[in-house]
Amino acid sequence: MTFTNLSDEARNKGLKKARLVRKKQSEIKEQLKKGKTNMNKLFNDHELFENYIAGMKVLNIVSSLPGNGKMHAARVLEELNISPHKKMGGLGKNQKENFYKYFNIT
Repeated sequence: MTFTNLSDEARNKGLKKARLVRKKQSEIKEQLKKGKTNMNKLFNDHELFENYIAGMKVLNIVSSLPGNGKMHAARVLEELNISPHKKMGGLGKNQKENFYKYFNIT
């Protein structure tokens, strides 16, 4: 596998985009934690899901819910047979179905 050398402009553009994605993901987790948004709103916004949520770890999303911590989130994921290392976009059909059912996402 060979790597192509990026120009400084292309590298800076990529870094800027990565910073924006991380910032938006952080805002999403904070909004969940404070109860300003809910899972239904996040998962039904297709553009938001594709651009930001699909790249987030399932464990981080579940642990960001009010009253949840990492340990509770890990137990929930174990119950749903989802690895805590999985990202939302990488869930299989059955995993996604169980996740949506557990959190009442319509």
